Amino acid sequence: MKKVLLGLFFTVFTVLTGYGQQGRININAGVDFGLPVGSFGDVYGFGYGTTVKGLYGISEAGQVGLTLGYQRFGLKDSYDENMSGSMGISPVFAVYRHNFGGLYVEPQAGLSINSVSLKASAGGMDFGGSASNTSFGYAAGLGYLIGNIDISARYQGLTQSGENLSFIGLRIGYSFGIK
Repeated sequence: MKKVLLGLFFTVFTVLTGYGQQGRININAGVDFGLPVGSFGDVYGFGYGTTVKGLYGISEAGQVGLTLGYQRFGLKDSYDENMSGSMGISPVFAVYRHNFGGLYVEPQAGLSINSVSLKASAGGMDFGGSASNTSFGYAAGLGYLIGNIDISARYQGLTQSGENLSFIGLRIGYSFGIK
């Protein structure tokens, strides 16, 4: 994992220092909502959370940056009536955003820090536990900027225990221009 983090840092650093800053520098904070799909949707329900993006202009239309955040998905009640719990997903993604006027496309990839906590009741006894891991994560998004308001949708996924877990996300953010 250290090699992946160092590689990601080196890549972003190389890109940022290899190009003179030509476009905008933005900090973008937002709220996120997610709807799990596939096998992830069979177990977990609606998710919510927050993200922050730092975007550095490398051209008039292109920006690179980093996405950090947290999104929580609750275990469905219909999954098991004697069980409750949640899954938290924290992306640490490298971002490339290409702007077409107000419209933009935004592929992302990096680390997904995942945590699961479960509580169960059986035979009058309560059991619980939690676990976490780090895996490869990715997202592909499409958004629109209306002034400083950023509205976007994305498909986000991660690999965990050999399984691909994914969700459809909606994000509403506010962009602060630094330069």
